[in-house]
Amino acid sequence: MSSPATLPVATKASTQDLAKAAASPAKDSVFQLLYFPLNGRSELIRNLLAYGAVNWEELPVDWPTQKPLVPFQVAPVLYERTSVTTEGSSAPIVLEIAESQAIERYLGQKFNLLGGNIWEEHLVNRYFQSTDVLLQAFAQQIVGAAPEARVDAATKFYAETLAKWIQIHEGHLKANGDKGHYVGQGVTLADIKTAQVIDRILLLVPKGLENPLSATLTPSLWKVKEQVDSKASLAVWKASERYSQLNGNTKARFGF
Repeated sequence: MSSPATLPVATKASTQDLAKAAASPAKDSVFQLLYFPLNGRSELIRNLLAYGAVNWEELPVDWPTQKPLVPFQVAPVLYERTSVTTEGSSAPIVLEIAESQAIERYLGQKFNLLGGNIWEEHLVNRYFQSTDVLLQAFAQQIVGAAPEARVDAATKFYAETLAKWIQIHEGHLKANGDKGHYVGQGVTLADIKTAQVIDRILLLVPKGLENPLSATLTPSLWKVKEQVDSKASLAVWKASERYSQLNGNTKARFGF
């Protein structure tokens, strides 16, 4: 019997074979995610897997044992067991996908969430990146602050960094018709990223402060969240015991 810490073995094959496997339908694959029982850098990855309505699961974590075995000795790592085989073998190709943003963009392409052409993909990527910059500032300025300093840190963050992001992004969303999408008329990776960051900020509001994002305060951004959350498979994930557990673990880990 294999150890609970055993990781899937990535297939060693030609670039052509691996590319063929990566291009195979997501519905035919099984995805396995290695990450700690927190939101962290895998919150968006979990949301994307749920949004894509694919077969996925979380791997047991034994990090001291697993750390030397993954590409950059950091988590998350995503494994995709595809329906494609190499020539002369019946074993399915297993892809090892590393680095959080690389995983997010891989899933974005896999689930057709990067727009319909090269320019739309650029737009999706730039809104995505702008929101990730906000998330990193939030992590540094509020999550990383001492508990006794969080109200002051959050007040400043809300008034400066977040307010600027809100103003700019509300403007871009209005310019695109104000229907809850950054690019075109459908959900993209940029939309799902923004919905995730809204969830993260609302989850970790320091005690004594009001929520800085809402349908009233940020109507265009809230439409993005509503459009993303209306996906049935994502709604099921967000209603799950595991999702609630991850939120609870995250709040407890950082003392909120």
